[in-house]
Parts: sequence; structure tokens; C-alpha cells
Amino acid sequence: MLAVMEQMTSNMIWYACYGSNMDLDRFLKYIKGGQLTVNGEIKNYKACPTDILPPENSEPYLIDRKFLFAKESKTWNKHGVGFISNKKNKKSKTFGKLYLISEAQFSHLFAQENGRETTKINFDKLSKLGILDYEYNFYNRIVQLDKNYKGFPILTFTNRDNPKTNKPHPEYARLIISGLKLTHKLTSKEAVDYLSKKGTGAKKKELLKVIQ
Repeated sequence: MLAVMEQMTSNMIWYACYGSNMDLDRFLKYIKGGQLTVNGEIKNYKACPTDILPPENSEPYLIDRKFLFAKESKTWNKHGVGFISNKKNKKSKTFGKLYLISEAQFSHLFAQENGRETTKINFDKLSKLGILDYEYNFYNRIVQLDKNYKGFPILTFTNRDNPKTNKPHPEYARLIISGLKLTHKLTSKEAVDYLSKKGTGAKKKELLKVIQ
């Protein structure tokens, strides 16, 4: 029994999110499945086929990389979605959130975020190299932010190509602002200031309308 518990523990990772997944209810749709109204349309989420347990733990986290909105999301009317820079930047901190989940759940999440049923992740290779790249359009790079944080690696994903910035849809921005307020206790104004910093692709005037 002890060996089984040790094996289960060894298959856990911290998933670092920095966008709309900071909202726990939204994030759990990727794990447990269900429906959400996204940009006025009902979107169906498929549950992780092997593990639908909620995160064992969660906490606020600061990522030493720059945050930006980029690409053209079909879900959000060709507006940008959240990414982080590939290079570390001690001066630019991205507000994030950690979820302690299983490797199976992370693999399922990564596949779903890229519009795929499944994907294979070589976690041993990721641990050695620090990154894994895929031939996907949006989130095509998995990054190991920390090899051992409280006993587990911290993983996230972004785009490897440093895409051109693109302003977010108001409703998408609203989701992130809500996550920032709940996770990091920012005020609405502080969240807007953070999301509209130079280089993020967002316009402060437009974000201020979101919180009105």
C-alpha cells in the first residue's frame, strides 16, 4: 500500500496557470468535464479519462516572465489569449496560480487547450531539458519553471515563437481580472494596470470599461 501511495505522489506536478484558469470553477471543467458559457456560447469540456479528482492543493504564484496577450482565438472572436515570454525576466512578474494535479490531468489539460483529444508528454525528458516543444498552433511549448517546489516540479505552457501581441476580448479579460482579484487580492484597478502594462497588447481604456 505504501509503495502505491509513493507512486501516486511521484506522479504529481504543480500546474502554473496565469490566465482564465486561475478561476477554479473554470479550471475544474478540464478535469471533471461539464459545460460553460464562453463568449455567449455553450462549450463542452471532456473530463480527464483517468483522474477526475480535484487539485490536492493550490496557492498564488509569481512567474519571473513577462505576460502578454497574443494569437487569434476562435473562441474569443480572433482576440488574443494569455501567454508568457520564453525568457526569464526578473523585472517582469506574471501573477499566476499553482494547482497540484496528476501528470495524467496535466496531459489532458494540455491536449484540451490545444483542441486535441490526447497528447503524449515525456515527463522524464521534460525534467532533463526543461522544455518540450510540439507542432501545435497555440500552446506549443511546455516549460518547467522549477524542478522541485515543495517536492514537485512546476510546469506551465506557452508559445515558443514569441507571437505578435493582440488585445483580449472584454469577457476574456474579465475572467482574468476575476482570477487576479481572488488569487492575489488585487483591486480591479490594480488588475487593469497589470494587464495593460507596456507590451501586453491590452489597452487600459478598454479594460477600464470591463470593470465598470
